[in-house]
Amino acid sequence: MLHWSDGSTFAAGRSSYLDFDESQGEPADARIHVRVEFDGAVVLALLDTGAAWSVVDAELANELGFFERDGEPLTLSSRAGRFKGKLVRAVTRLVAEDGESVEIEATVFVSPEWRAGNFIGYSGLLERIRFAVDPDTNSFIFGAL
Repeated sequence: MLHWSDGSTFAAGRSSYLDFDESQGEPADARIHVRVEFDGAVVLALLDTGAAWSVVDAELANELGFFERDGEPLTLSSRAGRFKGKLVRAVTRLVAEDGESVEIEATVFVSPEWRAGNFIGYSGLLERIRFAVDPDTNSFIFGAL
C-alpha cells in the first residue's frame, strides 16, 4: 500500500471511509468514519486523533460483555460531558478491503452512560499502528508498527 523511500512497507492495509455516519442519514461536519471490529462485532467508528481513548458505545459494550471485565476506573471528559467508566482490553481489528488487516489488543473506554457512538482514539489504539488518510479516494491506510 504505502512504502518508505527505502522501499520498506509503511502500511499494508486499506479500507474506504465514510465522510459521515450513514446511520445518521445525512452528512455532518467533515469527519472520518471507519469500520472496525471489536471482539468480533463490526461497527462504524469515528476516527478521532484528538481523543484520549477509543470509546465503545454502551449498548455494544453491554452486548460484548465489556462491563463484566476488569478495568482501570476512569472519568472521561468529552464535549458530551463527563462519564464515569473504565478502561478495558478488547481485541480490535482494522479490516482491510485491500491488503492486510491489522489486529491488536487495544485499550478502550466503556461507560454505561455513553451513548455518543463508537470512537477510535489515539491512546491504546492509534498509537500502536501506522496510519494515513487519503481524502482524494476516501481511503484509510494502516499497518502494524
